[in-house]
Amino acid sequence: MNKLFQMTASVNPVVKQIVGYTSFVLLTVVAFTVLFMKLSVAMVLGGTFILAFLFFMVFYPEAGTLVVTFLIYSNVAVVAYKFHGVPHLAVAAVSLLICVPFAVYVLVMREKVVLDYPLLLMFLYLASLLISSFFAKDIGIALDRIVTFLMEGLVLYFLLINVIRKVSTLDRVIWAMLIAGTVLGGMTLFQEATTSYNQQFWGLAQRNLEYGFDDGSDEVQGNVPHQSKVRRAQRASGPTGDPNRFAQILLVLFPLGFFRFLREHSLTAKILLGLCTLLILSGVLLTYSRGAFVTIIVLMIIMTIMRYIKFSYAIGAGILLLSLILITSPGYFTRMDTIRGVKGLFTTDTEHQPDSVTRGRVTEMLAAFMVFLDHPLFGVGPGQYTPFYSMSYMSNPDIAFRRIDTTRRAHTLYFELAAETGIMGLSVFLLIVFLVVFKLWDIRSRLIKTQPDLANLATSFILAIAAYLGTAIFLQLSYERYYWLLLGVAAAAIQVLDPEKLEKQATATGFAKILKF
Repeated sequence: MNKLFQMTASVNPVVKQIVGYTSFVLLTVVAFTVLFMKLSVAMVLGGTFILAFLFFMVFYPEAGTLVVTFLIYSNVAVVAYKFHGVPHLAVAAVSLLICVPFAVYVLVMREKVVLDYPLLLMFLYLASLLISSFFAKDIGIALDRIVTFLMEGLVLYFLLINVIRKVSTLDRVIWAMLIAGTVLGGMTLFQEATTSYNQQFWGLAQRNLEYGFDDGSDEVQGNVPHQSKVRRAQRASGPTGDPNRFAQILLVLFPLGFFRFLREHSLTAKILLGLCTLLILSGVLLTYSRGAFVTIIVLMIIMTIMRYIKFSYAIGAGILLLSLILITSPGYFTRMDTIRGVKGLFTTDTEHQPDSVTRGRVTEMLAAFMVFLDHPLFGVGPGQYTPFYSMSYMSNPDIAFRRIDTTRRAHTLYFELAAETGIMGLSVFLLIVFLVVFKLWDIRSRLIKTQPDLANLATSFILAIAAYLGTAIFLQLSYERYYWLLLGVAAAAIQVLDPEKLEKQATATGFAKILKF
């Protein structure tokens, strides 16, 4: 509370007067609206609350950053639009809340605008999208993809690196992401524990009956197998409606929660973080995502090699994970066993053959790769692969492990991006994330001996990005705001964890204490 008073005192008196007069005018307008326009009181009160929160952010800008982070990660605004009739304009306005803390920092507090090299590369990536769009068959689809990247990628990234300016703010942003993941994972676990799948928590815990397990009854015509009959399985889809995507956005939080657990010294906080991490992992498991399962195993191996997890602890964690699977999703082992069928893609001399889903995924991936080989420099244009190229290339008998009669996305970020933007777009995209990870690793190396807690914070983002990129082998770039949100927060971590800046802050704090004394 004292911090709030200090923030209030530091704001320009002219700004305070403007806020005061504007508040009076807005309250008058609200009263007029209720009395004469006969709008819903709940609607007006909701609007009034949003306006009040906007003014609160003038004095405590960090609140806007935390709220927007939570809303983006929980996908609340999109769910409200899709399932509850909230106007699209209102949903867009929620995302713009983060502009308020940016304006406060830059215009009121006179902080410098933060720019970095990954941001400059993002402009280069935007240019590559524009160039690729010249080869598009439907320019409308291409422009829609470009605008999506502009708003959910470039603008969001720029705002994040400018509103996260302190380690304390970075920690709270991580907490906001973890809380969102914990809530979503908890809802999913509740559904499974009570078998109340119809209780979907207003759309935040969606459930889809999807084809889940292969029964081995494939039919073959020529060289191309037909879609096999499969049993149905309940798969948690979270607020996105896509189980694999839900697994991806939850799995990214696992390293953040784990390393936050290591940094905490309070027993209560450690217990809370342990519970959060378990709920997040349970949500991942209940998606029955094989790509996420493989990525979890790889992450555990990396963390063991880096000595963050002792080998004996890794064995214990594995047993705990298996126990968690048995409790939350006993059918998981059946689905994961189908991974062994991948070997059957390369040889017939094996007792395990790939299921229909695996054959379909490989067909989709190879089709996108073939498009890239035919259009290597600039690709076929943003958003063009699926509607205009996927079916014809998937029907190629040389790569068709399964007959697919509908348009499909590539089901891998890398091949689809290569097909649509060529080597130019893919190279710049990968260079952006490489630069962020490289800078995080450099900071980790410089802080590991002097400030290991902060070094671990950098490590958590390296592994979180690795988790996303690992699952992206099996997923295309949908809901890209999650990716750019992660990259933006990681880039902000680079800014606030810079050893030189930390040293200057420590020196300034020391002088302040001496003067106060």
